[in-house]
Amino acid sequence: MKLYAYLYICEINMKKSKKSRRGRNTLSRDEILNAAQSILNEEGIKNLSMRRIASKLSCSVASPYAYFESIEEIAKGLVMRGEETLRKMIKDYLEKSPDESFSQLEAIARAYWAFARSHRELHKIMFQIGEGILHRKIIPVMPYSYKTFLSIIRKGIEKGDFKFTRKDYPALARTMWAWMYGLIMLDLTQVLHFKEEKNDPLEEGIDFFRELLKNGRSQQEV
Repeated sequence: MKLYAYLYICEINMKKSKKSRRGRNTLSRDEILNAAQSILNEEGIKNLSMRRIASKLSCSVASPYAYFESIEEIAKGLVMRGEETLRKMIKDYLEKSPDESFSQLEAIARAYWAFARSHRELHKIMFQIGEGILHRKIIPVMPYSYKTFLSIIRKGIEKGDFKFTRKDYPALARTMWAWMYGLIMLDLTQVLHFKEEKNDPLEEGIDFFRELLKNGRSQQEV
């Protein structure tokens, strides 16, 4: 008798489970991306899968495939979202920054650093090295963050705010961008160990480049 009661309860629970499962028509692309981003933030990139997304949305594993061909397509959607978030953060930091060449460069560095630290797993997907999703394949044009950065350096040289010549522009831009990206990657991979109130690496770099741009080649030739 107990066995029959147990089987009966199991049957009821299975029916309830099937009824509570959402159909693919009740989903949307944005909702799927929201679930993916939530998993990314809470559990990390290694746990991002169609099965995990389906579990988060209480739907079948097949349902998200009606909107995205693969987990790679979802990752591409997240990269696009990340680029838009980074763009907004940079614009916000620039608007609050003084209209002076180095202050504008500093604003971009701070915005990029803040984005990477508050969206660690998303940044890994956006700018990962090696096989998999690549930023340039998804967004074929130059990223807004880098394009704005280049524009400020060029104008700073033309205005005489930065003591370098136009021919120094490419090397200067690449060196500063490599510093920002490298610093972020060292932080994301937990190679850096620092106390922000004592030896903040972002502040150290900003101070270093401020002096470099102010003095130009004359400092290097001494």
